[in-house]
Amino acid sequence: MGGVAVGVPLDNDHAKFPVRYPMWEIGQKFDLYVYLSSSQEALNYTNIKQHGIEVGDQGALLWHEKNVYFDSNIVYNTRMLNITLKQHQLPQPWRNESVYLHIFFARNLADPLVMGNTEDVHCGVVNLVKHSQRPKAKKTKNLISGDMSKRDKEIIAAQQALNLTEENEDEIIALWKSEIYIDAVDESTPFPSHQIPMPMYMHMKFHPETGRYYPIMYLNEFWLTSATKFPVNATLDEVPLVLHFRCEGRMKWLMVVQWELSMAQQRQMGTSKDSEQDELKRILLETNPVLLGVTTAVSLLHTIFDFLAFKNDISFWRKVDNMQGLSVQSIFRNVVTQSVIFLYLVDNDTSWVILFSSGIGLLIEIWKVKKAMDVSMCDRFPYFQLNYKQTYKSETLKYDQLAMKYLSYVLYPLSLGFSVYSLLYNQHKSWYSWLLGSAVGCVYTFGFIMMTPQLFINYKLKSVAHLPWRAMVYKFLNTIIDDLFAFVIKMPTLHRLSVFRDDLIFLIYLYQRWAYRVDKTRVNEYGLVPKDADDGDNAQSAAPAVQLVQTVEASAAECLPAAASATGPGAGAVAPANSGPR
Repeated sequence: MGGVAVGVPLDNDHAKFPVRYPMWEIGQKFDLYVYLSSSQEALNYTNIKQHGIEVGDQGALLWHEKNVYFDSNIVYNTRMLNITLKQHQLPQPWRNESVYLHIFFARNLADPLVMGNTEDVHCGVVNLVKHSQRPKAKKTKNLISGDMSKRDKEIIAAQQALNLTEENEDEIIALWKSEIYIDAVDESTPFPSHQIPMPMYMHMKFHPETGRYYPIMYLNEFWLTSATKFPVNATLDEVPLVLHFRCEGRMKWLMVVQWELSMAQQRQMGTSKDSEQDELKRILLETNPVLLGVTTAVSLLHTIFDFLAFKNDISFWRKVDNMQGLSVQSIFRNVVTQSVIFLYLVDNDTSWVILFSSGIGLLIEIWKVKKAMDVSMCDRFPYFQLNYKQTYKSETLKYDQLAMKYLSYVLYPLSLGFSVYSLLYNQHKSWYSWLLGSAVGCVYTFGFIMMTPQLFINYKLKSVAHLPWRAMVYKFLNTIIDDLFAFVIKMPTLHRLSVFRDDLIFLIYLYQRWAYRVDKTRVNEYGLVPKDADDGDNAQSAAPAVQLVQTVEASAAECLPAAASATGPGAGAVAPANSGPR
């Protein structure tokens, strides 16, 4: 989290100070001072010689800006310092020691290092060094030749240059924070002591005698990513430092603080990793604003379509009793492929958003097996038995097996060739990693082949009426959104390519739906013209009324011949009830 302003401890005596007033008013002019120190202890003239780090002619004073304003509406109220610090000037990071920035806001020409200026001077502290475990090489290698990947060679070469061994590669090292934002929040609202928002209260400091709150100083590290924090070692002889000052409005600042708190909670609960949060920050910082805006908008649609696709898929299969026209073997292949994909995503530390969607899809495919097959228990391992449903033992089974027979001529040689190529020319962590990588490579690269048996069945039956079209449309809309995500979200290359593969398959499905259209002018068994699937319930509810009308008409037709014979030949001919136009 970002550095928190330090100074007077929090005062919880609400009875003594029922209302908290601001110490400074909006528009207050002040000076900005930034000092370097080896200690977190507040700097003053007594200890600055002991703790201050002198890097220039001004001693420990690194930066001084005059005439800045406590007002976010002033346009030219931002400042920036961009310097480079040599190792002989600042040796502490190379010794794995901390370096602290002491930031002072001083009004009325007050001296920040004079003790007792409690109303005119406000101070904050942030550590420029983060101590973390040394990054390790993944140690992937070619299982045949033993050659390592290019990235691992670079990491190991750097470790050798530092004379590192396996014993000390787990040590804690210094990571330098190369950029810090010093934010002053222009807040001057009087707050009842018990009504201060908690995110704001956490960053507020109060005067012990008057109870007034100091200007909120937020030392912003939120946008720091792994790219702006790098290890300090013997291969470097200098480190960069960029400092920004700006005055922020309350709403914008609270959004960042709330987001930071949310990310910290996610890390604690294990629902998010540092790498995932870094990736999100990278997207926000580097992505074109227009593309980012579109991506943000469709993210919500992606979630909705995911839910609707799962819902309609489950709803369709819950009602399925007749497997005619549906490929059971495709369901089994989907279970295998979804399992391989899920394990591959886990092995590659993919975003949990993609993992969650993949995991739900896998569970649904496993559930479909129970709906598509007759499941019975038995006494031997695996203690259950699967049998084809009687409705599947027809032309559907024949076409399904025929399609898979033809596809196997192409699928098996390609899969074997891909696996051998991966073994000879790529690097892997282990044999398990190679096996999993080869399997997922086959699934991604030739996955469209696994989806074609259903296309073949549709072609032979000249029908697509048996497919869950509503669920498929939602899935297709999701693939369009995935096409956009493929350029924004970090994911394995093969997974990115599979997104465009799904588009091709669905376009073929759409062609088949156009080619094998349902004849909507044909009258059904109720004497009605069928409507869309959405009106199926209406058609069923109307069936009793139609049958009643047909019964009345039949009764009238039986009565007409008797009436004609009773009147005799001179009574005139009566036309049959069903003849001529109605």
